[in-house]
Amino acid sequence: MTKIEVLSAPRPENLAFVFQEVLTAIVRLRTNRQTVSDSALFRAQIKDALTVSEKEAAKLGYSPETVRLAKFAVVASLDESVLNQQAPTFADWARQPLQQDLFGVHTAGEIFFENLRRLLGQDDSVHLVDVLEIYQLCLLLGYRGRYGAGAKGELRALIDAVEDKIRRIRSTADDLSPEWALPRDEELPPQRDIWGRRMLFALLASATIALLLFIGFRISLGSGITALTAAVSERRR
Repeated sequence: MTKIEVLSAPRPENLAFVFQEVLTAIVRLRTNRQTVSDSALFRAQIKDALTVSEKEAAKLGYSPETVRLAKFAVVASLDESVLNQQAPTFADWARQPLQQDLFGVHTAGEIFFENLRRLLGQDDSVHLVDVLEIYQLCLLLGYRGRYGAGAKGELRALIDAVEDKIRRIRSTADDLSPEWALPRDEELPPQRDIWGRRMLFALLASATIALLLFIGFRISLGSGITALTAAVSERRR
């Protein structure tokens, strides 16, 4: 399988898949569906889940830096979700957020967007689009970081830029796929059915959407990720 063929559609097991447990916890916190009676135990469980996610991502061929960037985004989003709870159970979390525990920083709200801007400036690749999807999910689920107090227009522009880059990478890969190339021994017909080709592109787009939905349902059946999909859909309205 060529690189372009791999890039043309999301794979069933990508970064969003391997980090699904922590993403689900974020959704449950933000929708008040996560009841935590022991913050130390919750922290330990999240750290265990992150360790498993890192190992799974490595098995899928992601570089340590790509995994680190994805993990940082998820941890930043989780910290914000916990602190927004303002629950007595999490009273110690502000003094020792997970970002401090795992990355030695207290400024994830700044670093998250610095990382995102660097990612937006990188050349298109399979792993780039996958890590961008992690950042996109965190933003769509409500992560605000440095923009929590304002600058909504700038934040909206970043969200749109992420969406545009993901869409461009995927659509460009479809357009350039070797499947579209004619065999070398065949000549190009004198006339092309333009409308037929447009309809074919439309059918391919529909198939891609169906594939994305299938992947989403697969994830939700596996770990209760339905809440994640519902939250994203709600914020897009």
